[in-house]
Amino acid sequence: MLACGTVKLFGIDEKLDLTTGLRRSKLTHLYLGDIQAESSFECLAFAGNTDSSSFVGLEYLTGRIGDRVGGFILQHIGSMKSGQSISTLNVISGSGTGDFAGIKGHGRTTWSSTGTDASQVLLEYSFE
Repeated sequence: MLACGTVKLFGIDEKLDLTTGLRRSKLTHLYLGDIQAESSFECLAFAGNTDSSSFVGLEYLTGRIGDRVGGFILQHIGSMKSGQSISTLNVISGSGTGDFAGIKGHGRTTWSSTGTDASQVLLEYSFE
């Protein structure tokens, strides 16, 4: 099955460690479209002396896809360069609750920081 939509950022808390260059972020997202959910996303990023950064994170979504209601965790691995971000997504095995028990899948998000603070999300998923 395939779910598409957008993700909007509506909360952020970041801390930068000037010694290591690591940035820890806690974000709150709102998913719209085929995925109707809210999420809590915790991310660790590194940005050296360039205009690019790399990040990893875990995001817990709670909400609805079609008739299914529950929650699951997405693993993000991504990079950002010149305001554009691409993140590969993997559903964490065993993380599904409610109607999402047994969910597995993968996908991607693409973000552009050119004024909209919204992204495109694509998630291909199935159930065990």
